[in-house]
Amino acid sequence: MNVSELLKRYESGQTNFRGINLSGANLDQADLIGADLTQTNLHDASLILAYLNRVNLSKANLTGSKLSGANLSQADLIGANLQDADLHGAILYGADLRGANLSLTNLLDANLIDADLRNVNLSGAILRGACLRGANLRYERRLYDGANLRGADLRGADLRGANLLGADLSRAELSRANLSEANLRESNLTHAVLCQATLRGTFLTDAILFEVNLSQADLSDVKLNRANLSESNLVNTKLIEANLTESLLAKVDLSQANLRRARLNRADLSRAVLRNVDLQEANLIEAYLGRADLRGANLKDANLAKAELSTANLAGADLTGATMPDGSIYSD
Repeated sequence: MNVSELLKRYESGQTNFRGINLSGANLDQADLIGADLTQTNLHDASLILAYLNRVNLSKANLTGSKLSGANLSQADLIGANLQDADLHGAILYGADLRGANLSLTNLLDANLIDADLRNVNLSGAILRGACLRGANLRYERRLYDGANLRGADLRGADLRGANLLGADLSRAELSRANLSEANLRESNLTHAVLCQATLRGTFLTDAILFEVNLSQADLSDVKLNRANLSESNLVNTKLIEANLTESLLAKVDLSQANLRRARLNRADLSRAVLRNVDLQEANLIEAYLGRADLRGANLKDANLAKAELSTANLAGADLTGATMPDGSIYSD
């Protein structure tokens, strides 16, 4: 079936075009709203600015296709292959992309609000400036694996409230991204870059953030219980009222970070760099600070009860009103 015949049949009211071969077809600006294109071959097809609202493209082959500016709102793309496709500026609001292959796909400035991205492969995808607000990328133990965003470009992406439970974001580029109140529990962010990112109220319990760059990021009120942040860069990071209970922060650089009223109970801060850090009113009960560098730190009114400080460097630190490891209140 050629393009002109397809469009003629669609205009006459036919919507079932399952399994047809449209490889290399030019469907720019075509109106196929609500059409059934299940298992259709659209390899290298051009659908620029096409109207594909509510279309069924489940298990379709869209590898290398051009879909920039296309409207795919509420489309069914379950199991579709979109590898190396161009979806620059495409509208995928509420689209169902479960199990789709979006590896190496260009999603620059795409609208993925409320999209279902469970078990999606986004490795190497470009999502710079994309809006994923409310998108579902969660891990479901019995049904779906965590989303694969390994190495994805998400600079400046809007991921507020996104469900990324168990997602693989290792080596992802997330500078200036907004992940406020997103669910990143049990996610893997090893070697990810989150410079100047916003993670206010984000859930990162049990997450792996080994050697992550979080410099100048805002992690106020973040939940990092039991997270592994070893050897990460948190220079000048805002962690006001953050929960870092039982987190692993060995060899982390928190120079000039703001940790006012943060909870670091039983955290491992061995060999951490905490120069000029603000820990005023922070809780460090039973924290381990072996060989930590706390020179110039603000520890006013901090709670250091039962903390291990014997080998820490506290030169120039302000401990006014702090509760010391032995339970006494520090005074000059």
